[in-house]
Amino acid sequence: MIENSGIGIRIQHILKFWPLSEKDAELHIFGDPSLLSKHNLPSHSKIIPYTAKIYSIKEWLGHPSMKKMDILDIPHFNVPIFYIRKCIVTIHDLIPYHFKTAHGSLVKRIYIQFIFRWIKWFAFKIIAVSEFTKKDLTKEFHYQAARVFVIYNGIDTELFSKGKAAELSSFQKKYKLPKDYIFTVGIGKAHKNFPFLLETLEEMWQDKSLKLPLVIGGISKKVPNELLEFQKKHKTLIYFLPHLPYNKLPLAYQAARLFIYPSMYEGFGFPVLEAQALGTPVLSSSASVLSEILKDTAEYFDPSDKDDLKIKLSEVLKNQKKQKQLSKLGETNSKRFLWKDAIENLNSLYRSEIE
Repeated sequence: MIENSGIGIRIQHILKFWPLSEKDAELHIFGDPSLLSKHNLPSHSKIIPYTAKIYSIKEWLGHPSMKKMDILDIPHFNVPIFYIRKCIVTIHDLIPYHFKTAHGSLVKRIYIQFIFRWIKWFAFKIIAVSEFTKKDLTKEFHYQAARVFVIYNGIDTELFSKGKAAELSSFQKKYKLPKDYIFTVGIGKAHKNFPFLLETLEEMWQDKSLKLPLVIGGISKKVPNELLEFQKKHKTLIYFLPHLPYNKLPLAYQAARLFIYPSMYEGFGFPVLEAQALGTPVLSSSASVLSEILKDTAEYFDPSDKDDLKIKLSEVLKNQKKQKQLSKLGETNSKRFLWKDAIENLNSLYRSEIE
């Protein structure tokens, strides 16, 4: 999962800033050596080859060497069932539970019900990446709040720093992007609410209340056919960015006039903070965790109300003073979420068990 969006980012940065020395504890990393070798791993770490697919029975059963470990840090809810009492489990969100399209089959739905309860009963420690996710666990599965530790994700300030004007210009030319655009990410997942966004913008383009084009990033696989059909109707107004190396993504944010995020549900919300770190004003859905993460540093809209989005988008784009204010507030807000702080909190949790 180290190369997945969201969860992968968390794994990469925990390993990059790993807090325990070799004297403190041995570190064994289960995963695909060919993928792990691409990343910044602690020098004393040892890789144990393990290539189970996500949500597979093999992943669920775990690796035999897990039996030898004192603690297993599991970055996702699909825990190795026989070793769960050793597991520190990080739960990012309950998307598979709330959205049937994420796990549509009856077998998977039953599994989701089972595994979240199994974690509640038997996991050694439980981490949630936000207060929202913690509350969701207590509401839907009756987790004891005292057993769930909230450790926020962070932003890599070294990577998400502003590029020079020449870099931005070169980036836009390379990917044939317009000079001025609205940016968004997260295509292809139902909870990301893309049909709502595109239909709303289409109405605004048609009545001439909006002229700016939309650039869509975060595409890891094939663009859905329905969105390609939509683009055919608006060739000069919708642009799809190909999958970008993570270190190039900041340029896409920085070059945008505005970042818009229509998601119906998030457990944390990396993209809104990534945009803010680059000084790009954020217009965000008011749903789920987003107001917890953004507080009063973004403009919000109801992700089920087209008229509300139209009003808020028009207001922000017409008001340069508001854009500058959101930019400044956003940069300050993004600094509340640093990997340094996340790793310190994780370190405290580890040390409480090994010392």
